Amino acid sequence: MDCSILPVESIDVAAIATLHAESWRTAYRGLVPDGFLDGPVVEDRIHLWRKRLNGPASNRQLVLKAVLEGELIGFVCVLLDVDPAYGPRLDNLHVKPALKGTGIGSRLFRAAHEWVGRAAPGQPMHLWVIEGNWPARRFYDLQGGVVAERRTLELVPGIRVPELRYVWPPASE
Repeated sequence: MDCSILPVESIDVAAIATLHAESWRTAYRGLVPDGFLDGPVVEDRIHLWRKRLNGPASNRQLVLKAVLEGELIGFVCVLLDVDPAYGPRLDNLHVKPALKGTGIGSRLFRAAHEWVGRAAPGQPMHLWVIEGNWPARRFYDLQGGVVAERRTLELVPGIRVPELRYVWPPASE
């Protein structure tokens, strides 16, 4: 799909949080309680994105958006300093549910991995994905990710889910 990949700005907080919540509501249905997905997830994501985009560590991350005809249709976020043993973490990659499978996620993934190659040369990139999120796992498998570890995550207070760490080798220069 022919969309623009651009840096996120602080004015994008609401759109990013809304898409993040929409993505969680479709991908995590049946994996986390409906009460959370149908309730405070948008407010939770707005709080996260305000803090992330306006916080002191904003220069140690990459947040890009995919835009089509002025509308946010996807985004990706990479955090540099979360886990030195595994390198920068791909913390979020979300595409509007109706547009999954159109190549937007792959474009965002490649842009993130290339940025990691420049910002943290020679370091791998990793992410955590909920174990039962099969569509996401298939996507990360196709991107060449390898499962390196399993743990239980407290997604939000009181909601625990098993998740897997995927790892990618350093981006080639």
